[in-house]
Amino acid sequence: MKLWQKIFLSTLALTVTVTSLLSLLFLLSSRSSLWERENQRALTQQQSLASLIKTGVVSQRLQSGKVRLSAEEADSAAASVLARQEADEYLVSSRLLRRGTEDWNTIAGASFDELMDAAALQGDDYADETLTYSRTFRQAGRLYLALNAPLSLEQTDYRLLCVFDVSEVEGILRRQAATALTLSAAGSLGAAGALLVVVQTLLRPLNVLSRASRRIAAGSYSERIRLSGSDELADLAQDMNRMAEAVQSRVTQLEQAAEDRSAFIANMAHEMKTPLTSILGFADLLYLQKDVPDKKRMEYAGIIVEETKRMRSLSGKLMELLNVGSQNLVFTPEPLADVMKEVAAAMEPVLASSGLTLQQVCEEGLFVMMDRELFKSLLYNFIDNGRKASPEGSRIQMLAHRQGGQAEIMIRDYGQGIPQKELDKVRQPFYMVDKSRSRKAGGAGLGLALCEEICRIHKGAFAIDSRVGKGTLITLRFPLTAPPVGEEEP
Repeated sequence: MKLWQKIFLSTLALTVTVTSLLSLLFLLSSRSSLWERENQRALTQQQSLASLIKTGVVSQRLQSGKVRLSAEEADSAAASVLARQEADEYLVSSRLLRRGTEDWNTIAGASFDELMDAAALQGDDYADETLTYSRTFRQAGRLYLALNAPLSLEQTDYRLLCVFDVSEVEGILRRQAATALTLSAAGSLGAAGALLVVVQTLLRPLNVLSRASRRIAAGSYSERIRLSGSDELADLAQDMNRMAEAVQSRVTQLEQAAEDRSAFIANMAHEMKTPLTSILGFADLLYLQKDVPDKKRMEYAGIIVEETKRMRSLSGKLMELLNVGSQNLVFTPEPLADVMKEVAAAMEPVLASSGLTLQQVCEEGLFVMMDRELFKSLLYNFIDNGRKASPEGSRIQMLAHRQGGQAEIMIRDYGQGIPQKELDKVRQPFYMVDKSRSRKAGGAGLGLALCEEICRIHKGAFAIDSRVGKGTLITLRFPLTAPPVGEEEP
């Protein structure tokens, strides 16, 4: 069963239950009110009849001039009054009884009335003669109310019995019940229709969410749910949108990673194939040709050695790139000035062999959280790239200073530079702007990819600004950290 059906049926059941209870309470209240009114009406009419009887007895006493009538005279006067009262549709029967020595005697009224017999309100059935007794009974399909009230005439006890036809009350109650049932049914049907519309309207956003989630699950990660409002469903829609964005971003990353991996493998295969082809070709020449001049043999052997070195450099860089994130790195706060001095000292012979000089300046008191050897490898790579791009007699600068809460390191060369259209590609593994020049210089095209990974591990980043013929500026930024205990910033 669907949610809207559960809500609809449960709410409808609650509505019908409440409506039925209210109708029942109304009917009970109406029934009580009607019977109270009917009892009061019957009692009033009986009291009116009793007053007429009393008046008749008093009138008879006044006419006779006696102080008090005898029992027989009082009976005669009362019977005369009662005889003049005609039964009507409401007061259908009456009887007057007088207290005898052993029993109640019928003085006037219906002596052999079936209604009186059915009423079963004989005076001797009641212990307290001062109270008025009543009961309802059914006779011949009609409902009657019988009253038995005390009456005192000439200091003698009498009981006045009256039977009233109250079938009309029963009819009113029956009609009220039918009306209440009809109204309750109509109200329930109306409530059901209104409730169905309300539930469908309120839960329509849930259908939107369901359809959108199915489309997202089917792979439409760009799907977004548009729901206005500030209720829980709108919040859920926003959460699902954020989830879809996260999934889309992750899928995009995975797709990009898969593409990069495919490109990486293809490029690696290509880069390995080139030196292997050269090595195999020149090795075949040396193997197949018996009389190879010494000059040619030296040339072929030199090419094999150079290509082997390039393969070793390529495999070394590749292993370094693959293992940089899985090494057991130890991060400590290190003084940047000391690290840069060590790098400058290590690179000086290499730069000197290429006819280059290195200018190194670092602001004191800069501490960076780093793995010292890995961070030095980062600087080596950038300086070595500058060396490969710089003409003999040029210089390379490595400068560092504080920039807000970061250490900013600038490595500048005045070499060949990189075209603007190539700047977005140079970070890709195996990408080389000038392949022949890079291979001649021992490059593998993995340097910047390795540098980017090292920067990421150190929570830093670098930017490249280059102009063809003017050189390249590498700007690195890393968060500063507090110096170790025992050392103070100057």
